[in-house]
Amino acid sequence: MIVDPEFQALCQKLKPEEYSQLRENIVRDGCRDSLVLWQEEDILLDGHNRYDICEEHKVPYHVKSVQLPGRDAAKLWIIRNQFGRRNLTAYQRAVLALAMEPLLAETARERQREGGQTKLPQNSGEAKRNRETDRQLADEAGLSHDTIAKAKYLHRQADDVTQQRLIDGETTINAEYTKLRHAEKEQQREARRAENAQRISSTTSLDDLPAAGARFATIVLDPPWDWGDEGDCDQLGRARPTYGTMPLEKLLELPVDKLADEDCHLYLWITNRSLPKGFSLLERWGFRYVTALTWCKPSFGLGNYFRGSTEHVLFGVRGSQPLKRKDIGTWFAAPRGPLGHSSKPVEFYDLVESCSPGPYLEMFARGNRNGWVSWGADTNGN
Repeated sequence: MIVDPEFQALCQKLKPEEYSQLRENIVRDGCRDSLVLWQEEDILLDGHNRYDICEEHKVPYHVKSVQLPGRDAAKLWIIRNQFGRRNLTAYQRAVLALAMEPLLAETARERQREGGQTKLPQNSGEAKRNRETDRQLADEAGLSHDTIAKAKYLHRQADDVTQQRLIDGETTINAEYTKLRHAEKEQQREARRAENAQRISSTTSLDDLPAAGARFATIVLDPPWDWGDEGDCDQLGRARPTYGTMPLEKLLELPVDKLADEDCHLYLWITNRSLPKGFSLLERWGFRYVTALTWCKPSFGLGNYFRGSTEHVLFGVRGSQPLKRKDIGTWFAAPRGPLGHSSKPVEFYDLVESCSPGPYLEMFARGNRNGWVSWGADTNGN
C-alpha cells in the first residue's frame, strides 16, 4: 500500500482532539471502516488517519478498492469523498473546491473538444468553460459562487494565522474577506495620500495644485456667505461681515472637485440660515452628504427669530474613505477661535485631524495651521 503525499494533502487534517478520539475508538473497538485504495496503483485514497493508527497499534483493518482511469480522477474521488464529512467548515469546503478547479476545467475543455466546439473564439470558449467550472465548484461544495470567490482571495492573501482560524471555524469567510479588502484599500489610499503630500510640498501656490495633480484627503471650507442670497442684506439684528463675501454662483465654481482626492472627507462650515445652499455645494463638488456636526457656542448671537447659539459643519464623503476613529459624536462645545468674528474653535481642527487623514486643505482660512495647506485672505500662502 502506497501513501501518496499529494493525495494525503487533499484530506483535511483532524484536530488533535479529534485524532485522539479516533485513536481511542479504534484501539477499543477495532477499525470498523474499510480503507480505500486506488486499485490500479495500490495508492491509499481514504483512511490515512485510520491507517496510521492501525499500524502503530497493530490493529487489523479491511481494504476495498476502486477503479479509476487516472491520477486526476483519483484526486476528484478524494475531494468528493471529503465533501461527505459533516465536520468541515465552509473554508475547508471552499479550499477543497479550489483544488478541484484545474481538474474540472480540464474536463470542460475535453468535453468541448469532443463536442466539436474548438472553432469557438478562444476568449469566448475560455469564458464559457470558466462559467461552467464555477457553477460546478459551487454545486459540489454546497457553497455559493460568491463564497468560493472570497475564499480563493483569502487562500492567496491571508496569513497563516487567519487561514488556521478559518479552518477551525473561529471566524468566517465573509468577515475575513471584508477585513482584508478594507486593509488593502487603506494601503492603496495611504500610498496615494503620500504621493499627494509630495506633490503638494513641491507646489508653490494653490492655483497650481490641480495642474500638478495634487489632491487632498481632507478639505475644510468656511465660505464667506453672501446673505444677499437669502434676502438678509440689511435686516435688523444681523451683524454685517467685515470681510468680502461671495455669492452662491461663485462658490459653486470653486475647484473643490479638482482638489479632492478620489477618497476624500469634506467639512463645510455653514450657518443655520444657509443650510440649503450647503447641500447644493456638496452635490456640485461630487460629495455625498453623511451627517452634520454642530458647534454649541458659549453664548447667544443675534437673530430676527431665534437667537443663534449653534453653527454647523456639513460632513460629506467622496469615495469610501473611513474615519480614523469611531467614538466621536455629532456635537461639540468650545469657545470661539482666537481671531475674532467668524474665527472657528481650535478644538474643531483637533477633531478633524483625529478623524480624517491628511493631506489637509483649508479654504477661506483665517490663519495658517501647521501641517495644513491654508488658503485665504488672512494666510501667507501654503
